[in-house]
Amino acid sequence: MSNILFALYHDFGANSAVHVHNFANRLAALGHFTAVAIPEDKDTGASLGPQNYSVLRFDRVDGEWSRLFPDGRPPDIVHAWTPRENVRLFCEKLGSFCDFTLFVHLEDNEELILEANLGMPFEKLLRLRLETPPNLSHPRNYRAFIASAAGVTMIMDRLERFVPAEIPQLVLWPAADEKLFYPRPRDAALLERLGIAEGTVVLCYTGNVHSANARDVRSLYLAAAILDREGIPTRLVRTGRDFCPFLGPDEEWGRWISIELGRIPYREIPAILALADVLVQPGADNTFNEYRLPGKLPEFFAMGRPVIVPRSNVGRFARHGEEAWVIDKVDALGIVEAVLQLRRNKELSERLGEGAVAFAGKHFNWEKNAGELNAFYDRIVERRKEHVDVSTTAFP
Repeated sequence: MSNILFALYHDFGANSAVHVHNFANRLAALGHFTAVAIPEDKDTGASLGPQNYSVLRFDRVDGEWSRLFPDGRPPDIVHAWTPRENVRLFCEKLGSFCDFTLFVHLEDNEELILEANLGMPFEKLLRLRLETPPNLSHPRNYRAFIASAAGVTMIMDRLERFVPAEIPQLVLWPAADEKLFYPRPRDAALLERLGIAEGTVVLCYTGNVHSANARDVRSLYLAAAILDREGIPTRLVRTGRDFCPFLGPDEEWGRWISIELGRIPYREIPAILALADVLVQPGADNTFNEYRLPGKLPEFFAMGRPVIVPRSNVGRFARHGEEAWVIDKVDALGIVEAVLQLRRNKELSERLGEGAVAFAGKHFNWEKNAGELNAFYDRIVERRKEHVDVSTTAFP
């Protein structure tokens, strides 16, 4: 049994927190004591369901370990959930008063995120002496932080390019809570409350909009507008927050076609997804999408609806026409064409829904994936222990 501390770059309002919440709970079920440290405690995760782990703000982690773990011991394992600067500095502070095995989790091309947020090429950022926002990675420090880890987990295999070859790696996919996300009929009362008429094509997008994905999400609004203009009543049901403008100078066209629900409790998302005729992940295989796994995709696949994805990240693994509708570019015209094709072919649509559920069961399973993470921890900790034992052995 180990004490495992996850260090999250944001509070539980971040999509990544869903992953940490479930891994912490599953590892606790395996007999470990688990805890999550967050930079701010505006949202401590109560809406995600039972928390079999403790939660503490970064600045309150001060060596009084009973606040985190029932046995009062320090963490044996610290899992830095991304190499963002606030997490790196927190782990540096931890290292000043306890010893632990460090793991780092990667879920994005951090260099591209920096470029998008600071409006400057990464190579130029490397040459500048600047302080990056704490919720972003530092252009120089983040690579050194990754290199200091005993092991690295990554959400997509292509992220290995940012990891020194000698560091053990594990591709670690998230999952969907099978108690919440499963095939279910549309909620007629919810459709009526949202003002969606019978026969309307419903698209859903449950996620935030930021500078890196703004263009992709805009294409979903455009697709809904095109379908509606062409005589197919269509509405986009949207949850999440906007961190940048993305619809253009006149947003009215997009807001008219969409039903904006803002941020809603996590446990209400399945009922929203169940309204959809198809679930769409917009985008293409580019330097942003190829390195990530959109947090909503496990939930999309689990709902038993046809899922449209680009031939990138998850789309590289799903079988086209069986487990998902995989196309090179899920832009506005690509979405319109795919939706029309699925509307014309009910048998194909049903097959894709069934295939999506099967794909989710195989790849997006919390118990299975947490078991793989636990085995990875054990392997690395044991290797580290053997190294220490060998290096401290005295020879005559």
